[in-house]
Amino acid sequence: MNNTDKATLDAAKRMLQGKIDINEVSMILGIPVEKLKPIKDEVDEQVRKVYGNIDSYDFSEPVLFENFDDLGSDEDIKPVEEDE
Repeated sequence: MNNTDKATLDAAKRMLQGKIDINEVSMILGIPVEKLKPIKDEVDEQVRKVYGNIDSYDFSEPVLFENFDDLGSDEDIKPVEEDE
C-alpha cells in the first residue's frame, strides 16, 4: 500500500468519524463500500468504548425544558427570598 492509498483510507476514517454516510464517503473518495465497512465498524467500536451506547452527537442537541419561560413567570418556580 502506497502513501496515497494510506492517505485516502485515513481521510475515509476521519469522514466516518464525522458521521458522514458510508455511501457518500464511498462516492466522494472512490472507495468501494465493502472496503469501508471494516473502517466503519472500527469507528463505531471506538465510539461505544468511549461513550457506551450513547452517540457522541446526542450531547450536542439542545435541551428543552417543559413549561420554561424566559421571562421567569413560571408558576412552578418559587421566587428567591433574600434576607435583609
